Amino acid sequence: MSFRMATRLCSLVLLLAGLAGCKVDSINPISPPEAAHADPALYGLWRYREKDELVYVHIGPEHSLVKSADQGRPLRIVIVDHKPGGVTDEAYTAYASRAGKQRYLNIVQAEGNKEVGFLFVRYTLANPNTLRFSMIEDAALQAAIGAGRIAGTVRGEGAASQTTITAASGEIERFLVQEGGKLFGPPLVLKRVPDR
Repeated sequence: MSFRMATRLCSLVLLLAGLAGCKVDSINPISPPEAAHADPALYGLWRYREKDELVYVHIGPEHSLVKSADQGRPLRIVIVDHKPGGVTDEAYTAYASRAGKQRYLNIVQAEGNKEVGFLFVRYTLANPNTLRFSMIEDAALQAAIGAGRIAGTVRGEGAASQTTITAASGEIERFLVQEGGKLFGPPLVLKRVPDR
């Protein structure tokens, strides 16, 4: 397996594990959910394919019986993973944020019905049909927290460690404007599935 392919596969595994597990990057979102704005450029069906790995990511506005304004409306993300042993699916609620010119998703993490925090995903639309997702690298976040550049906690060591930002939303936004480029790992590239 080439280094590039291993890195992409690692990014996919981290994305799926981070979403499916109870990893929490922060107890607060980048910006308050009521200030979130929809990003229709994300809406649609996206695909990731690598060897025997096939993942579809559905993104759209959360269903509402009342037609509401885009502001404060959450996104619904449904990930369908086609594995040799079968199909798995997971659904998430997310809010879009911006820090400077960079776009982020605040993906709600919950235990049962209780919200416990947010997972941050940086995303870029390279063009209307190419979406790049990046996850926070724990070592970079631990270093930033350890140096006092952002308030947070680090519990445990190695793979079992949990690094969590505890700063308020405005502070997180300012921190990401300054240091966001240093925190996020290599992107996972998804391609849009054309409408039929």
